[in-house]
Amino acid sequence: MYKIPDEYFLRLHFPRSRFSLTLEDTLLLLAEKINTIGVTDKKHFDEMLDIVIRDTNEAELADKTIQNQRTEMIRLFGLAKYSDGVVVPGTRLVHLYESQDIPRFFKSFCKKFQYPGGFLKPDKVKDIVLNGVQFKPAKTILKLLKTGESKHGQFALSAAEVTHFIFNDKRVTADNEVSGETIKRIEDFRASGDVLDMSGDVIRYARDFLKYMVLANLLDEFKGMYSLNNGETKAITSLISDKNYFINYKDVIDSSGNWVADEYKEIDEQWMDWFADIDIAEDEKLNTPASALIKDNIKFPNQWKKIREILDRRDPTARGRALIEIGDEGEKIVLEYEKDTVRENCKHLLPQVKMVSEVKSLGYDIISVEPDGSRLKKFIEVKTTKKNYIKGDPPFTISINEWSVAQQRGDSYYIYRVIITKEGIAIFEIKNPFQKYKDGNLIVEPLAYKVIYSSDSGRYLNLQTSNESEK
Repeated sequence: MYKIPDEYFLRLHFPRSRFSLTLEDTLLLLAEKINTIGVTDKKHFDEMLDIVIRDTNEAELADKTIQNQRTEMIRLFGLAKYSDGVVVPGTRLVHLYESQDIPRFFKSFCKKFQYPGGFLKPDKVKDIVLNGVQFKPAKTILKLLKTGESKHGQFALSAAEVTHFIFNDKRVTADNEVSGETIKRIEDFRASGDVLDMSGDVIRYARDFLKYMVLANLLDEFKGMYSLNNGETKAITSLISDKNYFINYKDVIDSSGNWVADEYKEIDEQWMDWFADIDIAEDEKLNTPASALIKDNIKFPNQWKKIREILDRRDPTARGRALIEIGDEGEKIVLEYEKDTVRENCKHLLPQVKMVSEVKSLGYDIISVEPDGSRLKKFIEVKTTKKNYIKGDPPFTISINEWSVAQQRGDSYYIYRVIITKEGIAIFEIKNPFQKYKDGNLIVEPLAYKVIYSSDSGRYLNLQTSNESEK
């Protein structure tokens, strides 16, 4: 069995978050609540997070379990910053609320996650500092996979290989070994016919981090092997080129491994500030392209072909020779869906279908027409969320202006709720949301406003026109 030489062995770990299909909805709901409340005291914040964790878990959880999950999520994901008993939302969480892009949240997390880090207890940070470790797992894994691809064309790593050749080997984590040397060691191991210790307790930290990279849409996983998602080239390049490290822990831990508690606490608060905040402009490179998130699906090949074709369409009416791509992908999908529907039923009304989202005061994004030939107009507000799993109906927010316009427009006002995931795209249509609210079929909370919808609120749309249905 392969064994890392003793002089290079150092096992790295981190608090383990509970993986489940509800993790994404927990983060989305928490982002909405925190950003609605803003700065709050620690007791109120902890109570609110406990309620979110309890409400988004199908199983009944003990209070101690909920408290542990809360602590792990705050420290591990950098959700907020503590200062003198006050909690301030981190900009990573604020941006999740604004962008509704879950993979982007995890990209940002992966980009900043490093050793040493404040998610560890001081004695573990001490060991890492004394061993000279300065290591960003995502950056290193992506570099290795890039190197492997350049050499072999296709290349993937297992969780066991990431454990034994990356996470727990100081040649990588402390000595900053070049990728080619690590790849060579992996190749030699594979050729030798030797085996790796694959027991769950040994590989769980590397495996969990690889799962975060899959949630970030940076990696694809197939039968326990992890490879690059090359649809995320901009994000991958951003993570590989990143040189922003938090180095302050070594300033308070002396060569004997001792530290002054008050000084360490101050550095720990600096870590939370650094880890919870993001550079919004730089991190725009981490936005998730829908075409990179959607996976080919052999069950619905025509639907995937149609969606990819929609995302590739450009606006031929743009001035000049350049064709201007419509920005918001959810709006783009809805616009083309409406065009296809009108084209099939009343082609002569097609010119009336247009994007108007650049005029924010209107309170809707798209003007269309009813496909029954009545010439009645439709005013459509598009709300898009990108996540990994289609499970769940995450609430969304609309502005006071949008809600006011919904009241005024009545039956001609629609909300199209677009969910873009690896499992598919769903569009949920809510006609006359104000009336649905009055009838008790839609919950609207005056936050700014939050809308909670169910099957009674509307219907899912068929993304395929009738002549393109599955054979």
